[in-house]
Parts: sequence; structure tokens; C-alpha cells
Amino acid sequence: MDEPRRSTVDVLFRLIKRLREAKGLSLEALSDRAGIHRTSLGLLERGERQPTLSIAANISEALDFQLSELLLKAELIENGKLNEHDAFLAMAVRTEKTQCLRNLDKLDYYTGLTGSMLLQAIHNTYNTLDTIDAELVASGLAPIGGLVELANLSSMVGNIVGGSIAEASEGLYIRNRPHHYPDLLPQRHNARNLELKMALETNRPKGHLPKPGTYITFRYVLGNQHGVFNRGKMARGNTVWIWEVKVGEVQIDDFDLSNTPGDSGKTAVIKTSVFNAMPLVYFDPAFCPHPMRGGTYPAFN
Repeated sequence: MDEPRRSTVDVLFRLIKRLREAKGLSLEALSDRAGIHRTSLGLLERGERQPTLSIAANISEALDFQLSELLLKAELIENGKLNEHDAFLAMAVRTEKTQCLRNLDKLDYYTGLTGSMLLQAIHNTYNTLDTIDAELVASGLAPIGGLVELANLSSMVGNIVGGSIAEASEGLYIRNRPHHYPDLLPQRHNARNLELKMALETNRPKGHLPKPGTYITFRYVLGNQHGVFNRGKMARGNTVWIWEVKVGEVQIDDFDLSNTPGDSGKTAVIKTSVFNAMPLVYFDPAFCPHPMRGGTYPAFN
């Protein structure tokens, strides 16, 4: 990797300082995490010292970000394609939420994935989508969530999620070819053939044909880039936020089949009772499209 330009580094460390402060970390706390001296970190944040790539990577990872991710944001800001304040707010709300993890024993049993792998996959998905949106907006277009039809959006996000799971799985999975079953191919004994499904808001995951096997399902909503979500179709924004992930085994008889006029062929939807019984492994109440009762929703388990 080439050394980043001085101006890019200045933007990078402005973002790092703001992220550090947003996380409530002192210079001492972040420097301890990154394994560098507090004085060195202070000099870097003030633009009085040029970092090595290894030091910049350690600092970024201590903030739970990849250096490549922060550098890309810094370059977009430097080139005028991204507003610095908006970039910071988006990154601040896109941070990994360990409190949203549930039933990690079930996640491990059905997929072999750990909670940290799932969080990293969600984080990588957000980073990819944010990068695409920055380029689209810089070209005078709407973000991807407001540019494509919702059915196509779910398919696109599902492909990004699948690639992000493979990347975060530490060699446990690789991505299958597009339109081939299953979506994720196991590479070690504790993984399984894994089919991935995306659905918007409260919709149940579906496909053209009923396919039995192990499933990981993601449901998402559309809010704004700063993490504000309001229920209702008329209040939808352009930014994808994942609110639920489930895992489990699905059999042929667990699908409802339809072939109604106007459909693009047969549709197989996981039955409500079956889907509700699937173990919940990630739940973010901030983006839950269900009415909440006592901090839960009907399918919470």
C-alpha cells in the first residue's frame, strides 16, 4: 500500500479524534488499546506527526474500524465527495453493537459463526453500502436505497451481506456463485451449507422455490444516514439498517407456496409459525418495525 497523502492523513486523524471522543475514550485509553504512547497519539491528532501505516492501522482497529475503511472515507472527504460531519455521524452510528447479539450458542450450532464474526459482517455490509452511496451522491444521484426498486435492493444487499459473512468468517465460509444454492459454502467441519435470505421490515423471507436446509435470515429497514428510523412506508429513508438476524433449519413443508397472477413465477415464503420459532441471534430495537411492548416484539426469543 502506498503511503497516504499528508492532507488525507489530516482528515483521517480528524475523524479518529472525533470517533475517539464519541466513544468516550481519553487519549490514554485509546493509546493503551493501540499500543502507542499517549504523546504520540496527541501529536498525530494535532497533525504534528506523520504516522506509519502500522501505527495508523493499530489506532483504527482500536476504534473497531479497519484502516482501509477510514482511509476511504478520508479520501472521499478530501475529494469533496463526502461531507466530513455527515461521514463522522454515519460512522458513529454504524459501530458494532454487541448488546444486540442473542442466542450465540444457536448461532454457533447452526452456522459455526461467532458473535464477533456476525457483528463484523454487519459492519462490513454497512461500510460497503456507505461507500456506494457516497459515490452515487457525489455523481448527483440518490443513495442506493432510493435509487433501485425494493425487490432489487433486497437482492443487492443480500449479495453484499453474503460476501461480508464470508470475509468475516476467518475461512469458515466462501461465497457461492450468484444464483447458486446454497449461498455460502462451508470450508471447515463446524460449518454447514448455508442459505441466506433478506427481507424488508416485517416481510417474511422468500424465494422462487422451497429449498430445505440451514438458513440465516436478515431483515432490514430504511432510515436516514444518521440512524433515525420511523415506522411506516411514507417515512422510509434511503439508508439500510439491519434490525434482525435469525438462524435455523427449514424443511420443504415449512414454506407457503403461491402462484398468483402478476407474480414473477412461483413464490415460496417461510411460514409465519416456522419463522417465528427460528432462534433470534441479532436484534436491534432502535430499528424494529414492529410495535414494541415492554422492549420486545412478538417474535422476540
